[in-house]
Amino acid sequence: MPVALSRVRTNGIETTVATAGSGPAVLLLHGFPHTWQLWREVLPTLTRTHRVIAPDQRWTGSDATGGYDAGTLAADALGILDALGEPSATVVGIDAGTPSAALLALRHPGRVRRLVVMESLLGTLPGGEDFLAAGPPWWFGFHAVPGLAEEVLAGHEAAYLDFFLAAGTRGRASRPASGTPSSPPTPAPPPCAAPFPSTGSCRAPPGSSRRRCASAA
Repeated sequence: MPVALSRVRTNGIETTVATAGSGPAVLLLHGFPHTWQLWREVLPTLTRTHRVIAPDQRWTGSDATGGYDAGTLAADALGILDALGEPSATVVGIDAGTPSAALLALRHPGRVRRLVVMESLLGTLPGGEDFLAAGPPWWFGFHAVPGLAEEVLAGHEAAYLDFFLAAGTRGRASRPASGTPSSPPTPAPPPCAAPFPSTGSCRAPPGSSRRRCASAA
């Protein structure tokens, strides 16, 4: 299954977008600390009947240095659909990709045929009580302090992210990618470019939660 990688301009930034297959569009929005390759195991099935669009969110693989709130991320996703000529899509969000997926559907219902969300909290909606029973996870606070993650993790970003990937997949995170990208790998953004790329999404939830709730009005 060939996967095409391209750099796409959207909402004032440039990011990597993987596309594969043909048919109705499915937009896949990953979370922390993922890249578009989070979806590689499901691509063979989805591409049988759909055009899959899997961008790198702005905290991994883009040239952005800010704007990690749900509203900005939703605008990024909308711009990607525009850039690729897709009038609508099924939108799937996981983890930190869920708030922007939900906000995209609230703000632009005509562009979202179906919405699938998982593994995340959405504003004040019920369902996260058990997850938050002992308080927010430790990394929420760590990532929320401006500049702390950048300073402490400089030079150790890979080991830090590997911890989450291994813990979240029970040690099965390292697998060969399915399919061969049809363009050269995208150059990585400068390490710890401000703020630490994969932690920016954890600095935005309070405002993002209010924005998601208000957008339904």
